Amino acid sequence: MKNALFLAVLFSCGVTAHAQSCEGGLYLNPQVIRGEGASQTESALKELVDFIRPTGLSVTPVINIRETQDVLTAVKKPAPPCWVYGNPVVGLASGYRPVAVNMDPIQSAVLILADIGTVKDGTPVELKTLPAADQAKVLAKLKTSSCFGMKSGVTTSLVKAENFCGTVVEILPQQGLGQSYLPTKAAFHWQADRWAGLITRLQSAQAANMKSHHGTDERIHMAQLVIVPTAHSSWGYGLYVHPSASADATKKAATLFDNLKNANPLLLKALDLGAKFDFETPSDAVVEAMKKTLSFGP
Repeated sequence: MKNALFLAVLFSCGVTAHAQSCEGGLYLNPQVIRGEGASQTESALKELVDFIRPTGLSVTPVINIRETQDVLTAVKKPAPPCWVYGNPVVGLASGYRPVAVNMDPIQSAVLILADIGTVKDGTPVELKTLPAADQAKVLAKLKTSSCFGMKSGVTTSLVKAENFCGTVVEILPQQGLGQSYLPTKAAFHWQADRWAGLITRLQSAQAANMKSHHGTDERIHMAQLVIVPTAHSSWGYGLYVHPSASADATKKAATLFDNLKNANPLLLKALDLGAKFDFETPSDAVVEAMKKTLSFGP
């Protein structure tokens, strides 16, 4: 009798697990992160849905998200999203399996608005080009400074994992206030005796200057700019799929991204792709390494 009851309970649990369904997807919309308006945001969403639909993955509904908490809330619902398209911060937070991620690396850096120098709107210098004693002073001062980055951004997560800054202030994107707002935020925080850090991609830091930015202290244009790159990099945007999603649709999705070579500019923007991209299904070892890099898990 007990065995029969045990088997019944086991069968019931098995049926429940098997019957679990998912619906739609979540999208860390790059246009939302950039602070663009509703028309640009909806255009990117449409491009993504049109691209995903032929795979057979559910595309009703697809919801724009802004941060990790949006994912954590959604995956606990009775009918969780079938997939997440976004950076590895939100993707890995979902617990879903990455089936196609852009392996073209993202290198993060802190652009420090440092002491007043002698050159107006000067170009940044990299930490490694400074004398060893000056490098140590810069890193020590950065440990007492505030750095500004996008909430749930991969560049922010890389910097947090390497513990460069005294405080990391994470800005939640909203319409009109996205990544381009970060330099202004850092500039208004900066004072002659108070450094500020701007978290961004290394290439953006290398091209930065303060010509078009203003702060509470106009001497911001005389601030020396120093770049501190992270030691580790991250992969880019990718597709993460729920276990209950159709295996056939998942396979088709992996193939779709793998075969993506030439795409229209709107789709590239929707997928957060640059001139170079390389979609792959990462191995378990690569996934675990990325979790460690971004300080996921125990």
